[in-house]
Amino acid sequence: MKKRIAAIDADMVVYRAGFASEQEIKWEDDIWTLHSSEADMKVIVQDMIDYALDQTKADDYLMVFSDRRNFRYNIYPEYKSNRKDKRKPLGLKSITDWAFENHNGVRKNNLEADDVIGMLCCSNENYVAVSGDKDFGTLNCEWFNFLKAETSHTTKEEADYNHLAQAMSGDSVDGFSGAKGIGAVTAMKLLDKHGATWETVVDAYESKGQTEEDALLNARLSYILRSPKEYNEKEGEIKLWMPK
Repeated sequence: MKKRIAAIDADMVVYRAGFASEQEIKWEDDIWTLHSSEADMKVIVQDMIDYALDQTKADDYLMVFSDRRNFRYNIYPEYKSNRKDKRKPLGLKSITDWAFENHNGVRKNNLEADDVIGMLCCSNENYVAVSGDKDFGTLNCEWFNFLKAETSHTTKEEADYNHLAQAMSGDSVDGFSGAKGIGAVTAMKLLDKHGATWETVVDAYESKGQTEEDALLNARLSYILRSPKEYNEKEGEIKLWMPK
């Protein structure tokens, strides 16, 4: 029997560990400082890994990190530009480097952590995805949401549906807006009423004065890779999503 492997969204783990370790100190009436302890960050990372292994009953794990840059910036330079002014936790680079070196770190050229996890978990039944990111609902695999302590077993049909819904509604967290005025709830209502098809997505965009090209861009930005066949590791090239 193959070992059960937890593929952990390490970006989220180290980010949350960094912020969780920060402490404010008031020295005088008008002087405040913010500091964090790398030792505390390491303990938090280890605790989160232990929790993931316990909840998923995994035998082993991988800590999966994003590359510094990924293919989505090539097709949409404004990808995640809304995060430019948001402060990162203290010591993020240091704890990232430590976690990568000491906790089975994995990183693939030109990919986000989501894509690497998607390829592993959608292609191997002995892998379980671990992340608090709602986007993992677009993957046909087992997924443990450690923020909600919930495990999902998403079918391909469900994953395709969720992807089409996100292609319509966009993702404000990642900086792409989808069809104008269509949020997640409206997107699902349209798919339920008119069918979970690419035609429904295109119709939604065109009803807002947008084009099929706009729809395709958003679908590609929101699609998380599911198979190694979609990725040329040697060249770091991606087979972009295409509608059926």
